[in-house]
Amino acid sequence: YWKSDNAERYFSNLEFSISSSNDKLEIDDSNNVLAVKSGSATINVVFDGVKSSKTINIKKNNVNNIDLSIAEKPEKIRTGDVINLKADAYDKRGNLVNDVNIKFSFTGKSFDKSNTASGLILQDGRFVGDVPGKYILTASFGNASKSKVVNVFQRKVQREVKKIGAGSVNDKHTSDFWVFEGVDKRDYAVTGTWGADGTAYFWDVTNPSDIKKIDSVQVDARTVNDVKVSPNGKIAIISREGASNRKNGIIIIDVTNPYDVKIIKEYTKNLTGGVHNLFIDEKHVYALSAGQKYYILNIEDPANPYEVGMFEIGKEGQSIHDVWVEDGIAYSSNWRDGVYLVDVGNGIAGGTPENPVAFGNYTYDSGANHATFPFKSKSTGKFYAVMGDEIFPNGVNPNGTNETAGFLHFVDFSDLKNPIEIARYELPGHGSHNYWIDNDILYVGMYTGGVRIVDISGDLLGDLYKQGREIGYILTGTSDGYIPNDTMVWGAQLYKGHVFYSDFNTGIGVAKVSDLKPNNSMTNQYVD
Repeated sequence: YWKSDNAERYFSNLEFSISSSNDKLEIDDSNNVLAVKSGSATINVVFDGVKSSKTINIKKNNVNNIDLSIAEKPEKIRTGDVINLKADAYDKRGNLVNDVNIKFSFTGKSFDKSNTASGLILQDGRFVGDVPGKYILTASFGNASKSKVVNVFQRKVQREVKKIGAGSVNDKHTSDFWVFEGVDKRDYAVTGTWGADGTAYFWDVTNPSDIKKIDSVQVDARTVNDVKVSPNGKIAIISREGASNRKNGIIIIDVTNPYDVKIIKEYTKNLTGGVHNLFIDEKHVYALSAGQKYYILNIEDPANPYEVGMFEIGKEGQSIHDVWVEDGIAYSSNWRDGVYLVDVGNGIAGGTPENPVAFGNYTYDSGANHATFPFKSKSTGKFYAVMGDEIFPNGVNPNGTNETAGFLHFVDFSDLKNPIEIARYELPGHGSHNYWIDNDILYVGMYTGGVRIVDISGDLLGDLYKQGREIGYILTGTSDGYIPNDTMVWGAQLYKGHVFYSDFNTGIGVAKVSDLKPNNSMTNQYVD
């Protein structure tokens, strides 16, 4: 019947029916098939006039009893904690019955009378509760079943998050940013601008409560969408879109003195169609070209960059939005074609910057894969690629407020040949953009939902927002913003214990997560 479910995604007004040759199988109106008697039966399938059949042999059910246990049960189960159920089936004589497809299910009751218990259970025995409450976990096969009762308590990770500084840009839209340590050991940032005059700003953020604009460059472009700085703090690269001469490309900048930055080189070869995003990894730059592919440039001598490689997925209508490089692996986000993992020096697939080799891929239904951030969980050792959507249901309105949608997909890449989407972070009513992960904490710009800080420790499963994993958040709109009082966070970056962010309408800002729990003393105030 799963084939029926899949078919309904692609065909409308279909007629899909399943029937049995005898009463040994029961088939309900939703085409679910249940074996009720031993023997032989033929399943007949008709789909849009096409017929097929298959004869199956049904064995006698010898299961009389099920043993159910919880492996590695924590002392106190919190919302979001994944517990592992282990079930074994036995016959009347107490012998273990192998090759039994035991079904796991749950029911629950919330501790809060105004709420409903919810969670997720997988058929490998993993369970997670979203809401504090009492849950009954059941393993069953035929008429045999066994249950366990567990109490799930509130996760209680919330902390105060306070804005402590800002650098205002209110005469144009702000795009991406990067915070870095300069060669003088002070702290700096660079921000881009969007749909404006091709300006990138440089900031001294050494004192986060007193952010100072210290320099700027203006290039031939309407949008400086992306900005990055080399790990040694010497070189910045900025992207260009909308150049008047239609030669976009990238700009390489000397930032050894961020108070007096100098343009070193304009590079446009194969990049004239516009560079939306880019990345710098030691001596190489990865630059998107016209939203179709990325080129790899050697910038060992920043004044004389040259092309050494190129990667494209090689499909008709191919598109790409972002590339991120870590440990010699490039993660390209390719909208409907999902993420591609490409060896550019790691060695896992024999790739180099001169010869990039793809070795992994994952796609999902929305086709809105806009960014990917890889991370290895410190608490479990599992390797994830967090794939973010970018969706504007009504299109982008540069002169007013916007509706945003989409969420973050957590894909377990521990088995590179079999990636599994296992969890999501979805903020109702708001869409995801750029994000950062450090020490099992997610810092994400959720556009109209502000900066969100989320606990992603432990095993991940299901809906992370519902599980109360959110540590805190801030809204970033200001009364003097380019669009006043309109929060529109582009992205977030953790840097030396501070949460930096850029906002489409306000510029750059910084917040701090406190050790204190939120002050909820004014929650029940009301307007007379």
